[in-house]
Amino acid sequence: MLPLVIALIVVGILILVGVFFAVRRMRSGQAGGGDGSVPNLGGAVDYTSLPLEDEPRDWRERFARLSLAGRILVVLVPLLIILGLVALIFALRPLPEPEPVLPTPVPVTLVVRDATVFLADPLTVNLVVATTGLADGDQVTVELREDGEPFVWFDPEAASGLVRSNEARFEAARGADAAQPDEDRNYTVVVADENGNTSDEFPLVVLEISGVANNFYNRAAAVPPTPTATATPVPSPTPEPEEEATPTPEPTPEPDPALPTGVPVTVINGGNVRAMPFLADNVVGGINAGEQVQLVERTPNALWYYVRTVRDEVGWVSTSLINVPPGTQVSVANVVSVFVPGAVVAEPTPGASQVDSVNLNEVVQLLRRSAASDWYEVRTVRDLEGWVPATLLGIPPDVANAVPVAP
Repeated sequence: MLPLVIALIVVGILILVGVFFAVRRMRSGQAGGGDGSVPNLGGAVDYTSLPLEDEPRDWRERFARLSLAGRILVVLVPLLIILGLVALIFALRPLPEPEPVLPTPVPVTLVVRDATVFLADPLTVNLVVATTGLADGDQVTVELREDGEPFVWFDPEAASGLVRSNEARFEAARGADAAQPDEDRNYTVVVADENGNTSDEFPLVVLEISGVANNFYNRAAAVPPTPTATATPVPSPTPEPEEEATPTPEPTPEPDPALPTGVPVTVINGGNVRAMPFLADNVVGGINAGEQVQLVERTPNALWYYVRTVRDEVGWVSTSLINVPPGTQVSVANVVSVFVPGAVVAEPTPGASQVDSVNLNEVVQLLRRSAASDWYEVRTVRDLEGWVPATLLGIPPDVANAVPVAP
């Protein structure tokens, strides 16, 4: 508005200057209209004999007796003053607050990516849910359905998880008063948020290993066949051999105390032993069906176990390769999945030099954490160590509490 006020003032000044010069030119033309000779006034003039003009009686007569320039100025000056005041009022008036631009709301969606019964005792379902339109910390709840109808099975106190970085990963356990599933029915899961938005039905996966399916469907455990007794042949007497010198037995080598030990279980499928619980070029050994391995640790979702083989190889094997009896207690390892890809840096500070990177769905081993638990020192699947922000990882609270704090 201020430029408009200045423009009006400039226009008014230009008009006044134009009127001034126009009147001056008119007067000059009138003064030079004669032939240049001195007029003959005749004899002496008696000015006292001239009639006196009447004084104007009101403003109308005064305005009528003004010259053309005077009339223009009388009209133009007040008009310019009024316009200037109006413009000044508009310029000084506070502008209304602009309406805030509201961001376009992101539609809320929930898509179940995984729903697997992976633990036999207690029966537990691992859930992975992708979301949009939900903020970090929003809660989602899972419901089991039988042939499309709600089926009371989950523990209400342990059937929900929190969204972080557009994903919710949590474990839901069976409730104490859960109904018994029927193997002839179809079971699915549905996830809902606090506002009633729900996902599509996703089929529930029940693993046929480690007694998971038997416990879920309450199957009777298979009874091994009783061996048939056979007659024991009576050995015929044999001549006694001559007594020979008994060789001195060699000492049995002591097991390496540095190798971990754990609960022995049987291998049901041969496969690879890996340096990390992640499918990559990281094979460090192998196991064969019928062998035994010792369970040392497991991942938080119990899909991988850290084992010691009969050849004293140590590493990670998939739970699909071994038979873990229900109720087997194995400590949880400080190994978690990567939720958000990012850089691995040398120091727990933004802008530190990068030493590696982590990608979505990779795993890392947690070594240490900062005092505020906002940074974690990790070992990646490429066997490189560095620090990453906690927001990149999916860390269950019990695992986070077990990680030592860096000095």
